[in-house]
Amino acid sequence: MKLKSLALAAMVALGGYAAAAQAAETPAGPHISTSGSAVIQAEPDMATLSINVTVKEKDASAAKAQADKRVAQYFDFLKAQGIEKKDINAANISTSPDYVYDKEKEESVIRGYNASRSVTVKVHDLNKLNTLLDGALKSGLNDISAVEFGVNNPEKYREEVRQKAISDAISQAKSVAKGFGTELGAVYSIGYNAPQPVPVMARGKMMLAANAPAAVSADETYEQQTIDFRDQVDVVFELKR
Repeated sequence: MKLKSLALAAMVALGGYAAAAQAAETPAGPHISTSGSAVIQAEPDMATLSINVTVKEKDASAAKAQADKRVAQYFDFLKAQGIEKKDINAANISTSPDYVYDKEKEESVIRGYNASRSVTVKVHDLNKLNTLLDGALKSGLNDISAVEFGVNNPEKYREEVRQKAISDAISQAKSVAKGFGTELGAVYSIGYNAPQPVPVMARGKMMLAANAPAAVSADETYEQQTIDFRDQVDVVFELKR
């Protein structure tokens, strides 16, 4: 019985704390709560390429050597295209046995080894996009896994959309207060969570070159989508009496 009483007391205490915390979110006097939101669109001015190469050989060292050779060949191509070293990342290598099931032995046996490397390239000149993709394939990198569009200065757009959301919240609150014959007072509280960036992938927006009009170049078959930057802010204003 004593344990039950203690548990009940704890529940009451926690409930009282939650109620007090909720009450503290809004002032005791006249107030208005509003949410401001905004969205702006930016044209992509850069892209990140994710490209992989997988090589199969009879032994792991041969597979690794062949994968390294193809990546090195692509590096030379990128350098010739004016891509800076800081915009290239390929510092990884993985090897794994390649198994096949032997029906006679009724077990899996190793028939060779796979070596895999991935390369990411930041492209600041989108006119070179198709050229760099073709160069990867010609160098033996056999898997273009993603093309992700972006902007070189995302913070510029995040700040702009944040200020628009704040202005929207203030404008709404002023309009409503005016409609009720009163004015905004001081800001009582602000609620804000920075939005997570959403990458724009090209995979779903590529036009097949074979279906494109004859007058369209290969570079134009990659749609450069606009990127949406969104933000929201919640605010509570006191109202003047």
